Amino acid sequence: MADSLFLREFLRAPLRTGAQQPSSRALGAAMAAEIDPDGTDPVVELGPGTGVVTRALLDRGIDEYRLVLIELNPSFSDHVQRSFPRATVLTGSAFDLRRLLTTEIGGGIEPRIRGVVSGLPLRGRPDALRRRLLQDALDLARPAAGCFVQFTYWYDSPVPFDRADIDGRRTRFVPFNLWPASVWTYRRRTG
Repeated sequence: MADSLFLREFLRAPLRTGAQQPSSRALGAAMAAEIDPDGTDPVVELGPGTGVVTRALLDRGIDEYRLVLIELNPSFSDHVQRSFPRATVLTGSAFDLRRLLTTEIGGGIEPRIRGVVSGLPLRGRPDALRRRLLQDALDLARPAAGCFVQFTYWYDSPVPFDRADIDGRRTRFVPFNLWPASVWTYRRRTG
């Protein structure tokens, strides 16, 4: 069911969907492993699609009620809402992250989050848009444990970043994914 939904949406809008099939469970687990499950702050997932990474976040020990899933595609949004009824599902653009979180879960105040996990196809987006998404995510994240996690099929960083301000590194490699993928994790530099 979920795989056929993903293929249908890819055929409908390949550039927006970004892949022919969902991420593997191994890639989902590798991404979720970068998020500290402790605390009560929300964990945001950008582009949950059919929920592979979402399930990995639950397996990591993050309570479903803490998950905020931001999905642009209404079909995927409906699917994850049915699959994860205790999560907060927002239909909208991940590039509107700060406004969505402030209005939808913060009651007009910028909320503090634990981190962001992104399954978005970022490579084709303008540098300025990718930089702003990373900055917004890290501005909202708790300084000590907060991070932005993104996968890529390339070796180098999928997001351009200021190395003086942000520690970004390739933290995991998942060879058994179609296609092999690297996980990049970004955190604010402290001190």
